[in-house]
Formats: sequence, C-alpha cells, structure tokens
Amino acid sequence: MITSPRIRGVVLAGLAVAALLLGQRVWYYSAGPSGEKDCSPAAPLAAPGRPVINDISCLNPTTVDSIVTVTSEDDVRQAIETARSKRRQVSISGARHSQGGQAFAANNIVLDMRGFNNMWLDEQARVLTVQAGATWAEVQKRLHPRYAVKAMQSSALFTVGGSISVNAHGMDHQAGSVGSTVRSMRVMLADGSIRTVSPTSNPELFRLVIGGYGLFGVILDAQIEVTDNAIYRAGREVMDYRAFPAYFQNTILRDPNYRLFYAHLSTAPQSFMREMLVYTYREVSGSRGDIPPLPEAVAGVALRRFIFNTSKLGGPAMRL
Repeated sequence: MITSPRIRGVVLAGLAVAALLLGQRVWYYSAGPSGEKDCSPAAPLAAPGRPVINDISCLNPTTVDSIVTVTSEDDVRQAIETARSKRRQVSISGARHSQGGQAFAANNIVLDMRGFNNMWLDEQARVLTVQAGATWAEVQKRLHPRYAVKAMQSSALFTVGGSISVNAHGMDHQAGSVGSTVRSMRVMLADGSIRTVSPTSNPELFRLVIGGYGLFGVILDAQIEVTDNAIYRAGREVMDYRAFPAYFQNTILRDPNYRLFYAHLSTAPQSFMREMLVYTYREVSGSRGDIPPLPEAVAGVALRRFIFNTSKLGGPAMRL
C-alpha cells in the first residue's frame, strides 16, 4: 500500500502522463487525413504551361498535352480530331484508381470522363443506360432501394466505363464479370463515328471493347442489367486454404442463396498464406420491404484506421 502522499502524487501524476501519451497515440493512429491528398510532383516537371496528371497513388505525376473535361459526345469527338491534327494519342480516365499507367501517358490528350455520368432506367426491361463516367456509387444511389446491378466492381469508387474496360469481376460468382451483364454499348471510334455494339450487333468489336483498356474506342454509354434488390446476411468462415475448393463446391455452389463471397489469405506471420478467411453473403428471403437506406459513410472508420496503423508496428500488434 502506498501511504506517503508525495509518492501517491507522483504515481498518480505518472499514470496521468502515461494515459495522456497513450491517448495521443491512439488519436494519432485513428485520425483521418488533415486535408486533401497532395498529388503535386516533388520537383517541377520539365514542361512549363502543360498540365500534370496523377493517379490515386500520387506516385505517377505525368505531364500531358491537355486534359479534356467531357460532358458531351462532341467533347470526345473534338478531342479525337485535335489529337489527330497534333499527332497525339488519346487516353481515357475515370476515377483514376487503376495504377498501371493506362489512364494517361506523357504528352497525350486525356479525356476526363467523370462529368459524363447521366443515366436512364427502363424498369420494364430491367436495364439501366448509364454514361461511362458515372461511378458505381452514383448507380447505386439511382437504383436503390428497389433495384441493384447484377454485377459491379467490388468497390463503388470506380466508373462504369473503367470497370467495363478492364472487364472487372465483383463478388457475385453467379453473375460473373461486369461484361457478362452488358446488353449493349455505344462506342466512339478513332474516326469520330459511333457504333452500337452488342453480343449480336458488331459482336467482334463488342468483345474487343470489353476488357480492351480503351484501345478500340471510347465507351460513351452502356446498357447494363439490373435486378431486384435484396438483403443479405453476412457470414465468415476461417479455414485452411486447402479446404476451400471443397467448401466452394459443396456449400457455396450448391446453395443459390449464396449470392456474394470473397476470401482473404492470412498475412499474419504464424499463418501466412495458409489460413483463409471467407466472407459470404446469403440472401434473406422475404425481406425486400426491410431494405434500409444506403449509408452515407463507412462505419467504424476511426477503429479501422487504428487497427491498420497499429499493425504496421509489427510484432504483437501485427499478430493481433
């Protein structure tokens, strides 16, 4: 027992300082960014007067000829004509989350498609016509709560045109990749003409554009299939990766109510690349009237930041 008031005061003061330091560290690891991400190059690029573009990583500052903000088909056509007269190449960018360099190149003309994002829903045909610059988040807001897309990239940050250009997959193993749900597209070719392509109309060009990384034309808009919205119950299974093929074959494939799934391999030192965490989403029948509104933000961001940033310390924090 601590009896001396002086010792007791020192101990309490020490505990207070420790709590303050711990609180500061917790706040530091859970705090969000202090401002907008600065993607400006560390040193000036050797092209005064020309714009510099970057992707979401901020690691690829590139000087380009010009950036065209697309709001109409004429903007695309005029950019193509300008590129031909100046002997420049044209690249197409959306959210610029792809980091392979295909969204822009040095001295070329970049089409910024994000303002080209209108959409029209045909409820009877269950088809949404959407311009290429719309993000999946914007599509979700337009369709919710009655409808949902059949397939989309697993994050709603990407644009529809970008996802089609890479033929992205999502979490729906029944629907497959995004391209499998595209009914038709309108594509502008290098001569400025517009072609409507589908599995039955210009099928070869249709197949080339889906997954074509913009090499065969500029996607203007696409007709994508929609379906009734539903509520899923989330589940998790931890297993050895060698057990996953049988689990997928005997559990997920045999039950059509399993609509979405994805899996992560462990990066923890004690189970590195052996343990697998499988996330499943199973449809809850008879619950369409209980669909809540879309959340405005992801829940628990501060806690997620704290866990992720603390894990970077390694050792016990990473294992936890």
